[in-house]
Amino acid sequence: MQAVRRALVAIVTVALLLTAAPGIGHADEWGDVDCTTRPNDPQCTVEVVYTGGGNSTGGSGSNGNVACKVGGEVVECQNAFGWLGGDGCYYGKDAGNFLPANQWIKTCIDPASGDMVNGGVVTLFQPPAALGVVTQRAVNSLAIPKPAIAANPSLTAQQLVHIPIWWWVQPGWWRTHTASASAGGLTITARAVPQKITWYAGDGTTTVCTGPGTPWTPRADPKAASPDCGHTYTTTCANEPGGKFTLRAVATWEISWSGGGFSGTEPAITTTTAANVTVAEFRAVITG
Repeated sequence: MQAVRRALVAIVTVALLLTAAPGIGHADEWGDVDCTTRPNDPQCTVEVVYTGGGNSTGGSGSNGNVACKVGGEVVECQNAFGWLGGDGCYYGKDAGNFLPANQWIKTCIDPASGDMVNGGVVTLFQPPAALGVVTQRAVNSLAIPKPAIAANPSLTAQQLVHIPIWWWVQPGWWRTHTASASAGGLTITARAVPQKITWYAGDGTTTVCTGPGTPWTPRADPKAASPDCGHTYTTTCANEPGGKFTLRAVATWEISWSGGGFSGTEPAITTTTAANVTVAEFRAVITG
Protein backbone atom coordinates (compact mmCIF):
# COMPACT_ATOMS: atom_id res chain seq x y z
CA MET A 1 0.00 0.00 0.00
CA GLN A 2 1.34 3.40 -0.85
CA ALA A 3 2.05 5.81 1.97
CA VAL A 4 -0.44 8.59 2.45
CA ARG A 5 0.79 11.70 0.72
CA ARG A 6 0.95 15.04 2.43
CA ALA A 7 -2.44 16.78 2.52
CA LEU A 8 -2.99 19.58 0.07
CA VAL A 9 -1.91 22.89 1.56
CA ALA A 10 -4.39 24.94 -0.39
CA ILE A 11 -7.44 24.13 -2.48
CA VAL A 12 -8.14 26.39 -5.40
CA THR A 13 -11.85 26.63 -6.05
CA VAL A 14 -13.24 25.72 -9.42
CA ALA A 15 -14.43 29.28 -9.95
CA LEU A 16 -10.85 30.56 -10.08
CA LEU A 17 -10.20 28.42 -13.13
CA LEU A 18 -12.89 30.06 -15.19
CA THR A 19 -12.59 32.88 -17.65
CA ALA A 20 -15.51 34.92 -18.83
CA ALA A 21 -17.50 33.46 -21.69
CA PRO A 22 -20.70 34.63 -23.34
CA GLY A 23 -23.98 33.00 -22.43
CA ILE A 24 -25.15 31.52 -19.14
CA GLY A 25 -26.50 28.13 -20.18
CA HIS A 26 -23.22 26.24 -20.65
CA ALA A 27 -22.81 24.76 -17.18
CA ASP A 28 -20.36 22.14 -18.44
CA GLU A 29 -17.84 24.65 -19.83
CA TRP A 30 -14.36 25.36 -18.49
CA GLY A 31 -12.97 28.69 -19.64
CA ASP A 32 -13.90 29.13 -23.27
CA VAL A 33 -14.07 25.38 -24.00
CA ASP A 34 -17.39 23.58 -24.30
CA CYS A 35 -16.61 20.34 -22.46
CA THR A 36 -19.90 18.79 -23.54
CA THR A 37 -18.80 18.74 -27.16
CA ARG A 38 -15.04 18.60 -26.53
CA PRO A 39 -14.61 16.34 -23.48
CA ASN A 40 -11.09 15.34 -24.54
CA ASP A 41 -9.81 18.91 -24.61
CA PRO A 42 -6.93 19.28 -22.11
CA GLN A 43 -8.87 22.04 -20.30
CA CYS A 44 -11.68 19.54 -19.62
CA THR A 45 -9.52 16.68 -18.36
CA VAL A 46 -10.44 15.66 -14.82
CA GLU A 47 -7.71 13.88 -12.86
CA VAL A 48 -8.41 12.18 -9.54
CA VAL A 49 -5.66 10.50 -7.52
CA TYR A 50 -6.18 8.51 -4.33
CA THR A 51 -3.35 7.41 -2.06
CA GLY A 52 -3.44 5.32 1.10
CA GLY A 53 -6.42 4.32 3.17
CA GLY A 54 -7.15 0.71 2.20
CA ASN A 55 -7.73 -2.19 4.58
CA SER A 56 -9.29 -5.62 4.13
CA THR A 57 -11.13 -8.26 6.15
CA GLY A 58 -13.32 -5.95 8.12
CA GLY A 59 -10.70 -3.29 8.89
CA SER A 60 -11.70 0.32 9.30
CA GLY A 61 -9.19 1.63 6.79
CA SER A 62 -6.53 4.26 7.39
CA ASN A 63 -7.01 7.85 6.28
CA GLY A 64 -6.26 8.35 2.62
CA ASN A 65 -6.10 11.43 0.46
CA VAL A 66 -7.93 12.39 -2.71
CA ALA A 67 -6.37 15.04 -4.95
CA CYS A 68 -8.27 16.47 -7.93
CA LYS A 69 -7.32 18.54 -10.93
CA VAL A 70 -9.21 19.95 -13.90
CA GLY A 71 -7.08 20.97 -16.84
CA GLY A 72 -4.01 20.49 -14.63
CA GLU A 73 -5.25 22.93 -11.97
CA VAL A 74 -6.01 21.82 -8.41
CA VAL A 75 -9.71 21.93 -7.50
CA GLU A 76 -11.87 20.73 -4.67
CA CYS A 77 -12.66 17.00 -4.75
CA GLN A 78 -15.60 17.56 -2.44
CA ASN A 79 -17.55 20.61 -1.33
CA ALA A 80 -21.01 21.55 -0.13
CA PHE A 81 -22.45 20.57 -3.52
CA GLY A 82 -21.03 17.05 -3.52
CA TRP A 83 -18.21 15.15 -5.18
CA LEU A 84 -16.37 16.15 -8.33
CA GLY A 85 -17.47 14.19 -11.41
CA GLY A 86 -15.60 13.30 -14.55
CA ASP A 87 -17.29 16.18 -16.37
CA GLY A 88 -16.11 18.82 -13.88
CA CYS A 89 -19.52 19.19 -12.22
CA TYR A 90 -20.32 18.24 -8.62
CA TYR A 91 -22.79 15.55 -7.61
CA GLY A 92 -24.46 15.36 -4.22
CA LYS A 93 -27.46 13.99 -2.35
CA ASP A 94 -30.53 15.62 -0.87
CA ALA A 95 -30.48 16.53 2.82
CA GLY A 96 -32.86 13.73 3.73
CA ASN A 97 -30.99 11.20 1.59
CA PHE A 98 -34.21 10.14 -0.11
CA LEU A 99 -32.73 9.84 -3.59
CA PRO A 100 -32.04 6.29 -4.84
CA ALA A 101 -28.43 5.15 -4.87
CA ASN A 102 -27.89 5.95 -8.56
CA GLN A 103 -29.59 9.37 -8.59
CA TRP A 104 -27.66 12.53 -7.79
CA ILE A 105 -28.16 16.29 -7.71
CA LYS A 106 -25.90 17.81 -10.37
CA THR A 107 -24.36 21.25 -9.80
CA CYS A 108 -22.08 22.96 -12.33
CA ILE A 109 -20.37 26.32 -12.62
CA ASP A 110 -21.80 28.96 -14.91
CA PRO A 111 -18.73 30.17 -16.87
CA ALA A 112 -20.27 33.64 -17.33
CA SER A 113 -21.02 34.42 -13.69
CA GLY A 114 -18.91 31.91 -11.78
CA ASP A 115 -22.04 30.88 -9.85
CA MET A 116 -23.00 27.30 -9.11
CA VAL A 117 -26.01 26.28 -11.19
CA ASN A 118 -28.33 23.44 -10.23
CA GLY A 119 -28.54 20.95 -13.09
CA GLY A 120 -31.36 18.91 -11.57
CA VAL A 121 -31.44 15.24 -10.62
CA VAL A 122 -29.49 12.91 -12.92
CA THR A 123 -28.85 9.19 -13.02
CA LEU A 124 -25.27 7.94 -12.70
CA PHE A 125 -24.37 4.31 -13.26
CA GLN A 126 -21.06 4.86 -11.48
CA PRO A 127 -20.31 7.13 -8.50
CA PRO A 128 -18.81 10.58 -9.25
CA ALA A 129 -15.12 10.37 -10.14
CA ALA A 130 -13.75 11.71 -6.84
CA LEU A 131 -15.95 9.43 -4.76
CA GLY A 132 -15.39 6.61 -7.23
CA VAL A 133 -11.67 6.37 -6.49
CA VAL A 134 -12.42 5.86 -2.79
CA THR A 135 -15.04 3.19 -3.49
CA GLN A 136 -12.75 1.50 -5.99
CA ARG A 137 -9.90 1.42 -3.46
CA ALA A 138 -12.22 -0.26 -0.98
CA VAL A 139 -13.30 -2.80 -3.62
CA ASN A 140 -9.70 -3.41 -4.68
CA SER A 141 -8.76 -4.04 -1.05
CA LEU A 142 -11.18 -6.96 -0.79
CA ALA A 143 -9.35 -10.22 -0.18
CA ILE A 144 -11.67 -12.66 -1.95
CA PRO A 145 -10.58 -16.29 -1.70
CA LYS A 146 -10.73 -19.06 -4.24
CA PRO A 147 -13.17 -21.86 -3.41
CA ALA A 148 -11.74 -24.31 -0.88
CA ILE A 149 -13.36 -27.34 -2.47
CA ALA A 150 -13.89 -30.84 -1.15
CA ALA A 151 -15.66 -33.95 -2.44
CA ASN A 152 -16.67 -37.46 -1.63
CA PRO A 153 -15.21 -39.62 -3.03
CA SER A 154 -12.10 -37.52 -2.55
CA LEU A 155 -10.83 -35.55 -5.53
CA THR A 156 -7.55 -37.43 -5.25
CA ALA A 157 -9.28 -40.80 -5.39
CA GLN A 158 -10.50 -42.55 -8.50
CA GLN A 159 -14.11 -41.68 -9.29
CA LEU A 160 -16.48 -44.24 -10.75
CA VAL A 161 -19.19 -43.75 -13.34
CA HIS A 162 -22.78 -43.94 -12.05
CA ILE A 163 -21.62 -43.35 -8.46
CA PRO A 164 -22.84 -39.99 -7.05
CA ILE A 165 -20.20 -37.47 -6.03
CA TRP A 166 -20.82 -34.91 -3.30
CA TRP A 167 -19.27 -31.45 -3.76
CA TRP A 168 -18.93 -28.72 -1.13
CA VAL A 169 -16.65 -25.96 0.11
CA GLN A 170 -14.82 -26.19 3.41
CA PRO A 171 -16.71 -24.94 6.52
CA GLY A 172 -16.17 -21.23 7.11
CA TRP A 173 -15.38 -20.45 3.48
CA TRP A 174 -18.92 -19.36 2.54
CA ARG A 175 -19.05 -15.95 4.22
CA THR A 176 -19.06 -12.22 3.54
CA HIS A 177 -15.72 -10.43 3.15
CA THR A 178 -15.33 -6.69 3.75
CA ALA A 179 -12.73 -4.01 3.18
CA SER A 180 -12.71 -0.25 3.61
CA ALA A 181 -11.01 2.92 2.40
CA SER A 182 -11.15 6.43 3.87
CA ALA A 183 -10.60 9.97 2.65
CA GLY A 184 -11.75 13.39 3.78
CA GLY A 185 -13.50 12.03 6.86
CA LEU A 186 -15.51 9.55 4.74
CA THR A 187 -15.11 5.79 5.05
CA ILE A 188 -16.43 3.52 2.32
CA THR A 189 -16.89 -0.17 3.12
CA ALA A 190 -17.00 -2.72 0.32
CA ARG A 191 -18.61 -6.14 0.72
CA ALA A 192 -18.21 -9.36 -1.24
CA VAL A 193 -21.05 -11.82 -0.67
CA PRO A 194 -20.91 -15.32 -2.20
CA GLN A 195 -23.91 -15.96 -4.45
CA LYS A 196 -23.26 -19.28 -6.15
CA ILE A 197 -20.63 -21.79 -7.18
CA THR A 198 -20.72 -23.11 -10.71
CA TRP A 199 -19.10 -26.54 -10.97
CA TYR A 200 -17.77 -27.52 -14.40
CA ALA A 201 -17.36 -31.29 -14.17
CA GLY A 202 -15.05 -31.59 -17.18
CA ASP A 203 -17.38 -33.96 -19.02
CA GLY A 204 -19.35 -31.11 -20.59
CA THR A 205 -21.88 -30.77 -17.77
CA THR A 206 -22.40 -27.84 -15.41
CA THR A 207 -23.94 -27.75 -11.95
CA VAL A 208 -24.91 -24.47 -10.23
CA CYS A 209 -25.05 -24.55 -6.42
CA THR A 210 -26.51 -21.54 -4.62
CA GLY A 211 -24.97 -22.55 -1.31
CA PRO A 212 -21.79 -24.13 0.06
CA GLY A 213 -22.98 -27.69 -0.49
CA THR A 214 -23.47 -30.39 2.12
CA PRO A 215 -20.37 -32.18 3.45
CA TRP A 216 -20.60 -35.95 3.21
CA THR A 217 -20.56 -37.89 6.50
CA PRO A 218 -20.16 -41.63 7.14
CA ARG A 219 -23.82 -41.72 8.15
CA ALA A 220 -24.88 -40.98 4.57
CA ASP A 221 -25.70 -43.75 2.11
CA PRO A 222 -22.63 -44.04 -0.14
CA LYS A 223 -24.93 -44.56 -3.14
CA ALA A 224 -27.13 -41.54 -2.37
CA ALA A 225 -26.77 -38.25 -4.24
CA SER A 226 -25.94 -35.01 -2.44
CA PRO A 227 -29.08 -33.20 -1.33
CA ASP A 228 -27.96 -29.91 -2.88
CA CYS A 229 -24.63 -30.03 -4.73
CA GLY A 230 -23.09 -32.94 -6.61
CA HIS A 231 -22.73 -34.85 -9.83
CA THR A 232 -22.77 -38.33 -11.30
CA TYR A 233 -20.36 -39.07 -14.12
CA THR A 234 -21.70 -41.30 -16.89
CA THR A 235 -18.53 -41.47 -18.99
CA THR A 236 -14.91 -42.12 -18.18
CA CYS A 237 -12.02 -39.75 -18.84
CA ALA A 238 -10.04 -42.35 -20.78
CA ASN A 239 -10.10 -40.27 -23.97
CA GLU A 240 -9.34 -36.93 -22.29
CA PRO A 241 -5.91 -35.24 -22.53
CA GLY A 242 -3.76 -36.72 -19.80
CA GLY A 243 -6.46 -39.24 -19.04
CA LYS A 244 -8.24 -36.89 -16.59
CA PHE A 245 -11.18 -34.54 -16.38
CA THR A 246 -10.50 -30.96 -15.25
CA LEU A 247 -13.01 -30.02 -12.56
CA ARG A 248 -13.48 -26.26 -12.07
CA ALA A 249 -15.39 -24.57 -9.26
CA VAL A 250 -16.18 -20.93 -10.08
CA ALA A 251 -17.50 -18.81 -7.21
CA THR A 252 -19.53 -15.69 -8.06
CA TRP A 253 -19.42 -12.82 -5.57
CA GLU A 254 -21.89 -9.93 -5.35
CA ILE A 255 -19.99 -6.67 -4.74
CA SER A 256 -21.54 -3.66 -3.00
CA TRP A 257 -20.30 -0.62 -1.11
CA SER A 258 -21.70 1.93 1.33
CA GLY A 259 -20.63 4.75 3.59
CA GLY A 260 -21.48 8.31 4.51
CA GLY A 261 -25.04 7.92 3.29
CA PHE A 262 -23.88 6.68 -0.13
CA SER A 263 -24.22 3.18 -1.51
CA GLY A 264 -23.87 1.30 -4.76
CA THR A 265 -22.90 -1.92 -6.48
CA GLU A 266 -20.00 -3.04 -8.64
CA PRO A 267 -19.79 -5.81 -11.27
CA ALA A 268 -19.69 -9.30 -9.81
CA ILE A 269 -16.30 -10.92 -9.21
CA THR A 270 -15.46 -14.59 -9.74
CA THR A 271 -12.75 -16.74 -8.20
CA THR A 272 -11.85 -20.21 -9.46
CA THR A 273 -10.32 -23.43 -8.19
CA ALA A 274 -9.44 -26.32 -10.51
CA ALA A 275 -8.56 -29.95 -9.89
CA ASN A 276 -7.85 -32.98 -12.06
CA VAL A 277 -10.02 -36.02 -11.45
CA THR A 278 -9.86 -39.55 -12.75
CA VAL A 279 -13.14 -41.26 -13.66
CA ALA A 280 -13.19 -44.97 -14.49
CA GLU A 281 -15.66 -47.77 -14.91
CA PHE A 282 -16.20 -50.38 -12.23
CA ARG A 283 -15.26 -53.76 -13.64
CA ALA A 284 -16.47 -56.90 -11.92
CA VAL A 285 -14.04 -59.79 -11.75
CA ILE A 286 -15.61 -63.25 -12.11
CA THR A 287 -13.64 -66.16 -10.72
CA GLY A 288 -14.32 -69.86 -10.54
